Amino acid sequence: MNSVNLSKLVKLTAVATACFILSACSSSKQLPPEVDASGAGTGGSHAVFPHFLDKSMYPDYRTVVVAPPAKGSALFKNDVKIYKETRKLKGTQAWTDAATGASLSADYMSEFYSPAFGIEISKENTPWTYYLIKRVIGDAIDGGTRTPKKVYQRVRPYVYFGERTCSTQEDDDKHVNSGSYPSGHSAYGYLLALILSEINPANQDEIYKLGIKYGYNRVVCGFHWQSDVEMGRRIAAYVNARLHADKDFMTALANAKAEFAAAKK
Repeated sequence: MNSVNLSKLVKLTAVATACFILSACSSSKQLPPEVDASGAGTGGSHAVFPHFLDKSMYPDYRTVVVAPPAKGSALFKNDVKIYKETRKLKGTQAWTDAATGASLSADYMSEFYSPAFGIEISKENTPWTYYLIKRVIGDAIDGGTRTPKKVYQRVRPYVYFGERTCSTQEDDDKHVNSGSYPSGHSAYGYLLALILSEINPANQDEIYKLGIKYGYNRVVCGFHWQSDVEMGRRIAAYVNARLHADKDFMTALANAKAEFAAAKK
């Protein structure tokens, strides 16, 4: 190759490299698509949520999820014991937190996790992280907990004991005929903890603690047994693993990691 051709090759390589860099920079600034999450209130058997995958792409939870503890078993007695212990929390800050901490909205979950995450999560400040929070709710609930709930139709603790929850009468009435096991709130809350801790692994301990607290609030409130929220966390792990095999999710996750790294500089 003569010197003239070599010079042209060097220039073309430089141009191609510059175009690649500019393209990468441009794509990193691309905003995520809009997501309709109008159905995300406090849940309910008829709520419709956004998601990455169709629930048919998840394992058959009728075979993966074991039956809830049988009445009279040691595990059920433990559920009852914990429920009765949490009734003593009425009037405490834990009771107040449980009453106000049931929202499934992206705005609430962003605010809830921001302190542990290390930076403010919002649509404006961290659009890709906010997008993940807003979009994976259906993967946790529609693709995760809804099928076993329908299969087992476990009676919720406040219904079992004929008592009220920490929430409103309207909220109690809305959930009275829906299955308790596994907890959809717990699955969604812990799925977010798993995702956010991958974006910021340095804060994983604090993030996981909040994920556990979010599910425990449902026990305190009286909507769920302890074994409900524990199975919800297990389903979150299944869902998280399955999402990592999805191209769209992985792209969004990579963008969320990039925006977090940029924000920490």
